[in-house]
Amino acid sequence: MHTIRFSAILMILLGLLSSCEKVIDLKLNNSAPQTVIEGTVSNEAGGAKVSISLSKKFTDDSSFEGISGAQVTVEADGTIYNFDPTATGVYQNATLVGIPGHTYHLTVKLNDKTYTSTSTMPQIVKLDSIYVVDDELSTNKDKTKLRIAVVKYQDPANVQNYYRFIEYIDGRKEKSLFIDEDEFTNGQTVNSRLNFNNDNDDPAREIRTGKTLMVEMECIDAAVYKYLFSLNSGSTGNDNNAAPSNPTSNITGGVLGYFSAYPITRKTITVPAN
Repeated sequence: MHTIRFSAILMILLGLLSSCEKVIDLKLNNSAPQTVIEGTVSNEAGGAKVSISLSKKFTDDSSFEGISGAQVTVEADGTIYNFDPTATGVYQNATLVGIPGHTYHLTVKLNDKTYTSTSTMPQIVKLDSIYVVDDELSTNKDKTKLRIAVVKYQDPANVQNYYRFIEYIDGRKEKSLFIDEDEFTNGQTVNSRLNFNNDNDDPAREIRTGKTLMVEMECIDAAVYKYLFSLNSGSTGNDNNAAPSNPTSNITGGVLGYFSAYPITRKTITVPAN
């Protein structure tokens, strides 16, 4: 399990923590703002959404600076779906629901430039269950042992699969982002720990007895996985060296971001006592 914490707007990797406890810290130089496009199509109503924003300097706050005035469409199976603005920089289509195995073509026209991307929705792999275990290596500031979520699912054999997990505690989205792939678990039953570092000792991020824990599991394609994983590139960047290279976007035209068509499943539990 690879754990990446980043702001979707800044596209900054703050940490990558895997199950083998490898940690990579990326220090980015300040750079000029760039256009960021993040597009999704899921197998659920409301999952067709495109956010367009400006990136910010490393030292700036992470507030969303949306860009209006774009023309956004997605073509699928010969039908073109128009995305309407619902907020500054946010464009959505209420009727498009993705189907596994189908291919989706994104087009964004903005300021006389055209950006395109294609994503094929993988077949669905269901999240079987989630549970909680003690983290033997971490404690909070009160020296209480922390607890972490574990996801269990059956990886299909003879197929390359890539996954993204999003964790919510009492409805609050964990700012870390977790990705995984089946290089060493192809065809196996997987129990994968969602490790992350609560470096600011925020109690709202801790998995405690009685809290509601929800995990969403997205089956993503190889290009999206490569983009998320590439956030760790250039991990030695500092003020005296060239800035690390940008993540490998699957959107053409010279922007940051990604376009992902994915099926999603989720599980929710009330955290039991230790």
